[in-house]
Amino acid sequence: MKRIIYNIYYYFLFKFKNPKKVKLHPRFDKPIKFGFRVGNRYFFRLAHDYDMYENRFRYLKTFYTEVQNKLTSADINEFCEASRNHINNYIKAIHEQKEIDPRELSRAIGLLDEMEHRSTWYFEPTSLYKYASVVYFDLSEDIRDYDVIYSNKKIEHWSKKKTLFRLILKELMEGVENLLTLSSNDFNYYISQIQEKKDKQQNLISEAGLIDNKKSIEITM
Repeated sequence: MKRIIYNIYYYFLFKFKNPKKVKLHPRFDKPIKFGFRVGNRYFFRLAHDYDMYENRFRYLKTFYTEVQNKLTSADINEFCEASRNHINNYIKAIHEQKEIDPRELSRAIGLLDEMEHRSTWYFEPTSLYKYASVVYFDLSEDIRDYDVIYSNKKIEHWSKKKTLFRLILKELMEGVENLLTLSSNDFNYYISQIQEKKDKQQNLISEAGLIDNKKSIEITM
């Protein structure tokens, strides 16, 4: 309820005040700077990273590691468990003297190849969005901590703005300058290829008998 009241207040506030002129968080007295707008919501970040509260900073470190590794521990476990399932099926067929399906081994190797390939990506889109959801906040959020449920809704809201992902990439990632020089069409194609790869990987994991409960965020440019 409190967040709804804050959102209504800031909605009308920014009808009369330029958000770029807001330099201090009205509730927590921290220097902030305007980041971007999506719809009627305005998002900011701390002017100084060292001002981030400890509870929120823990999430920042976790998501930053995910962005750098391109694979979360859950991703690695899924790839390994799916590979193990195929290998176990192959070994079980040998022990039970049943017809051996050689595709079981090739599928296991294929999963390991996909995991290795994933580690070479510049970034993994969903992890980058989660990292950005810690850095950027609207003024209704309690920036002393990190609300996972609210942040997931925030990410879904962001994904509707076509140009936002490129902006986040530019602001938060290093070593991607060559991507940012791509034309809009080429950049869109690159992202679509990553999404296609992710879908293929999840299909391979599902074929191994694992149920994928993760909701993939569709990245649109």
